[in-house]
Amino acid sequence: MMRAIELFCVVFWCLCAATWASTNREPCQSPSMTSGTLSVSSTGGHDIAEGHFNYNSTAKRLRFVENESHSHKTSHMDVLIHFEEGVLYEIDIKNESCKKQTLKYHRHPMELPSDTHYESEAYLGSPTKSEQGLRVRMWNGKLPDLHANYTMLTTSCGCLTVSYCYHSEKTDLYFSFMNVETEVDDAHVFAPPAYCDGVALEDTPDDHSFFDLFHD
Repeated sequence: MMRAIELFCVVFWCLCAATWASTNREPCQSPSMTSGTLSVSSTGGHDIAEGHFNYNSTAKRLRFVENESHSHKTSHMDVLIHFEEGVLYEIDIKNESCKKQTLKYHRHPMELPSDTHYESEAYLGSPTKSEQGLRVRMWNGKLPDLHANYTMLTTSCGCLTVSYCYHSEKTDLYFSFMNVETEVDDAHVFAPPAYCDGVALEDTPDDHSFFDLFHD
C-alpha cells in the first residue's frame, strides 16, 4: 500500500502542466553558494521548522537558523554542519554555548547524490505564459543506510533545489526551498563561534543524519 509520502509526491506531480519523456542525464551540480528559506513539514501537514539556510557546495558546509517567530517552540534550531569533516554543531548564540557531534552520514537535500536517477522534466504552472511557470527536473533514489528513499526537484537551469520528499521507516518529511539566491551574504556563517573551541566531540551512530534534526 502506498504510504503518505509516496501519495503526496504522486498527487504533486499530477498537477504539472506538461512532462517530457525520461532520458539519461548526469546529476547536475548545485551552485557554489546558495541561501534562502527552508521549510520542513511532515506529510500529515504539521509544520516542523522554517528558517534561513546558507550552503557552500564547494566546502560542503551548511548553516540553518530557524525563525523564532515561526512557532511557539521554547528553543529554536541553529545548526552548522561540516559534511566533509563529519561534524555537526548545535549553536546557542544567546547563551554562548555549543554542542558538537559526529555526523558520519553526509547526504542531504541541498545536493544531488552521484547515484541519483533522473526521472523526467516538467513545468510547474504554465509552459507558455511568461513568468507563470518553472521548468524543473525530477530525480529519485534510495538511501540504503537510512532505509529510506527520496524524490527531489531541481530547476532545469541552475540546479537549485526546489523540493525534496524524504520517506523512511522512521519519518516522512517534505523540504521546500524558497527565495533562493546564488550567493551568501556573510561567509562567516560557516565558521563555528569561538565558544565552540575546546568543546568535546560527541560520538553518534553511523546512521545519524541531517534528517534526524527534524522530528515530527
